[in-house]
Amino acid sequence: NGGAAKKAKSDTAESFLVKKYRADKITVAMEAFVKYTKSHRMLDAQYVRWTRGVTPEKPHVFSTRVGGTDLGWGRGSTRDAAIDCSVRAAFSLVGAHGYRNFPLDDDCLMEAPEDNLPAPPPPPPPPPGLPPSFAGLPPPPTGLPPPPQ
Repeated sequence: NGGAAKKAKSDTAESFLVKKYRADKITVAMEAFVKYTKSHRMLDAQYVRWTRGVTPEKPHVFSTRVGGTDLGWGRGSTRDAAIDCSVRAAFSLVGAHGYRNFPLDDDCLMEAPEDNLPAPPPPPPPPPGLPPSFAGLPPPPTGLPPPPQ
């Protein structure tokens, strides 16, 4: 399953090393993740921007990536809010090790986000002038009585 979490480069854009990232607004979860990755020597830990899963209200989607595998994803109205959600999602994986004080919400994603594509439009009506049977409908009754038997 670890390989399934890896995604193609076309799904992602910029990335930031966790140890070098400077947030505009650091959260408790983000600060804990910096300490966690440092103490566990996860020197390649990154925050990776995703191009999928964005919405007009939440235009930022980030994952936390360690060893080439995305651990959790987050969606937010700002870059830091999305990173905070992705960190909390990643911490849910290590909850058994005491990391239980980072609550999840609907923007903390445990699976890679998908684009929310709109429902396809209904098929267009048949062009005028076509016989109804051509449009897939049964032919209309002719109005004549049935033939005598």
